[in-house]
Amino acid sequence: MVTASHFKVLVVRGDGRSIRRLNLPRWVLSVATVASALAVTVNAVLLVDYVSLRRQHAAVTATRDRLEERARVLEPLERRLVELRDEMTTWDSLHAAILSPLARARRAPLGIGGPSRPIGDLEPIDLLLAYVHDESQRLRALGRVTREAGNILAALPSRLPLSSAVNSGFGLRRSPWTGEPEFHAGIDLAATTGTPVKAAASGVVRSAGHAGSYGNVVTLDHGRGIESRYGHLASIDVVPGQRVELDQRIGLTGNTGHSTAPHLHYEVLVAGKPVDPRQLIAR
Repeated sequence: MVTASHFKVLVVRGDGRSIRRLNLPRWVLSVATVASALAVTVNAVLLVDYVSLRRQHAAVTATRDRLEERARVLEPLERRLVELRDEMTTWDSLHAAILSPLARARRAPLGIGGPSRPIGDLEPIDLLLAYVHDESQRLRALGRVTREAGNILAALPSRLPLSSAVNSGFGLRRSPWTGEPEFHAGIDLAATTGTPVKAAASGVVRSAGHAGSYGNVVTLDHGRGIESRYGHLASIDVVPGQRVELDQRIGLTGNTGHSTAPHLHYEVLVAGKPVDPRQLIAR
C-alpha cells in the first residue's frame, strides 16, 4: 500500500503463519530504485572489464609464449654469431700472410685516434656487422693488390726463348777472353746458327738492330718495367714499335757481336736491373 509520503511493505513467512507490515517513507523506495540501477550498471561495467581483462590476459600469454620461443631460437643463434666472430678475427693473420710478400716499402706510421667504444658494449650482431664491413674493405684492397700482382706476373717472361742447354749462367763467371771474374747479366743458351728465337712473353719491340758487343739484338718491353733482351742474332724478324705475342718468332740465332761461337744471349730486366731468367720460368 502506498500513500503520499509512505508506503507499506508486507513481509510474509514462507509457511504463511506470520505477516509483518512495514511502514516505510517514500524516499526509501527511490533510494532502493537508484541503488538497484547503480548495481546493474556496476555489474555491467565489471562484466565488460572482466571480458577485456580475459582478452588481454590471453594476448599477454600468447606474447609471452612467442617471446619464449624466440629466446629458444636466438640462444643458439647468438652462440653461432660468437663462433663466427671468433673465426673472422683469425682472418687478420691470413691477410697479413697474403699481403706480406706483396707489400710495398714501409711508410711512416699513420696518425690515428678519436673516441672509441669497448667491444663488450656491442651487441653480437652489431659486432659481426662491423667485422663484415671491415672485411669488405680489406677484400677490396686485396683485390686491388692481387690485380696489380697478376698484371706483373702476366708481364714476366715465363718461358725461355728456345729449349737448349745453358752454356753460361747468370751472375759471376770467369771471362772467356781474359780469364778474369766478371758479371754476366743474362744466360747463354746453346744453339747453332739459324735456330728460331721466340718471344718469352708478349710485348712491344723497344729496339731491334746492331748494338756493340750484343751484335744484332732485340729488346722487348713487356710493361710494368719489365724487358727481355735477345743478343748475337744472325737475323731479326721484327721492327721497333711492333707488337709481338708469346712464342712469336723474333729472329734467328747467330754469332754476331762479342761472341765466341753461335748461341743466344738472353736477359731479363726488371726496373732496369738484370735478374736471373731461370727464376721466372713457369714450372
